[in-house]
Amino acid sequence: MKNILMLLQSEFPPDIRLEKEIKALAENGYKVTLFCNQYEKEKAGNFEYCEIVRLKALTKNKKLNKILNFPAIFNFRMLAKALATMEKSKPVVIHAHDLPMLPFGVVLKFYSQRSLIFDMHENYPAALKSYKKTSLIERIFKNYKIAHLFENFLINFVDAVIVVTEENKNRLIKNGIPENKIKLVSNTVDLSRFSQANSLPEVSKQYEKNFVLIYSGRVSFNRGLDTAVEALQFLKSSVPNIKLLIVGEGPHLPKLKKLADLLKVNEFVDFLPWPGHEKIKEYISMSNVCLIPQPSNDHADTTVPHKLFEYMSQAKPILTSDAKPLKRIIEETKAGQWFVSNNPKDFEEKVVELKNSLVDYGSNGRKAVEEKYNWANDKQELLDLYQELSGNS
Repeated sequence: MKNILMLLQSEFPPDIRLEKEIKALAENGYKVTLFCNQYEKEKAGNFEYCEIVRLKALTKNKKLNKILNFPAIFNFRMLAKALATMEKSKPVVIHAHDLPMLPFGVVLKFYSQRSLIFDMHENYPAALKSYKKTSLIERIFKNYKIAHLFENFLINFVDAVIVVTEENKNRLIKNGIPENKIKLVSNTVDLSRFSQANSLPEVSKQYEKNFVLIYSGRVSFNRGLDTAVEALQFLKSSVPNIKLLIVGEGPHLPKLKKLADLLKVNEFVDFLPWPGHEKIKEYISMSNVCLIPQPSNDHADTTVPHKLFEYMSQAKPILTSDAKPLKRIIEETKAGQWFVSNNPKDFEEKVVELKNSLVDYGSNGRKAVEEKYNWANDKQELLDLYQELSGNS
């Protein structure tokens, strides 16, 4: 059995992408040790397919623990723990998830002389650029310019880079990274775990007479949900039985609720708590249209969310922004429509078009995930990469 050491900045579980990768590797003869953070002393869940080693929380204050456990290369407590974990696990491959853990990955690579994978869940510098940083600490430790310099420098020391979209692959090639060093392993849906729902949630009864738009996931300011709420000003006339359901939690919820009040559309939008990933397909199944309104920018143009393929797996029409990967996949699969980013009027027009269309967008999307955009295909790309790297170690 070949050992793998994965490095992750955040807590685990849950993490959809990591769970799929770890399970795939474990089922194909690899032993995975995951080194990750702990921000709450009582939070230490298990995942049956790997051993988890945590940099433990030192205080009862979650915010303070995030600072103390921040993966700066001069965090010697984290570095010592990572080195000790590597000595114990004796990996043939080191797998760093996202840019914050890459410096540790490079140090461990040179210390152990093992292969290093850089798994880019997203274009991290562009993600930092899109966030609204308010505190001095955030401006220092989450500075996108510094992150960009780190990425450009450290990526030269990795043996392989994993990306989730063709657009990010092309970005790296333009920046001088050899194409044969880049592997595309996307955020596609695992149809064996995320099957089609066979029941509806109890709450669905109150929406039986509505034309339901659903957004599921984290509610942060950069998800484009303001545009969806603003579009209700037009939709309340063109689709009188419209109902927007925002299913999830996040820091932008209070402002969205205030926006709905200000625009006098609060009767057309409901905010529902996150039911858990295992139940979200039931909520998706009660929708008429599923939404990904995150606007086009340097970040959204180089990544793709899991929810796109999860929506498609439930055979639901989809409305996305014109972010490059979303627009490309929607046009290719004919699984829905796209609207011009931050344009509530165009959003409304596309909803009406989806409502009145005779095109079976849902079936098109389901067919696309069955044939192409599924984890069975992407898993093989991951396994091929590991066979290549571990065979050379």
